[in-house]
Amino acid sequence: MTLALNGAQGAFSHLLHRHGPHLRRLVARRLRDPEDVLDVIQDTHLAVWRALQSYDAGRPFEAWLTSIALNKCKDWARRRVVRFGAIAQVQADLARDGAGVEERSAESLAIEEESMRDLEQALQRLPPQLREPLILTALLELSQAAAARELRATRKAVEMRVRRARQRLLQALSAQASA
Repeated sequence: MTLALNGAQGAFSHLLHRHGPHLRRLVARRLRDPEDVLDVIQDTHLAVWRALQSYDAGRPFEAWLTSIALNKCKDWARRRVVRFGAIAQVQADLARDGAGVEERSAESLAIEEESMRDLEQALQRLPPQLREPLILTALLELSQAAAARELRATRKAVEMRVRRARQRLLQALSAQASA
């Protein structure tokens, strides 16, 4: 660890290789999809690299690595809930809006599809700290207090982020509509 902290070539790679089996088992126990496991391991490696200078040499490296990996698993689970919840909500809204309509024209379906693509693109361009509170409150219909607990933020922070996210979405969608 000292070598990696001092910038010795290969020391960081050696550390990751040495602790790789432990990290893989840890993440694989929490996630089922092998691709998700690889993504979280990669996120963990990146987080460890970025936080390397803040490592406390008085603590065991494996414990530090484990806590980072567990946090990355939680982040992945939170993003998954948000992603699948948003998709389910949009699908439910579309089904509800289409209920009772015999036939919809190809033109209206194309416009609706284009609008959904525009919205999805605008949502993806939002920074995560704005996108996640918006999805939790607007699409999943969580209260701001519940969203704050989920995101480990204050209710006021969620309120401000949702407002900013709505403003940015409105600007982005207006710009797309006028283009």
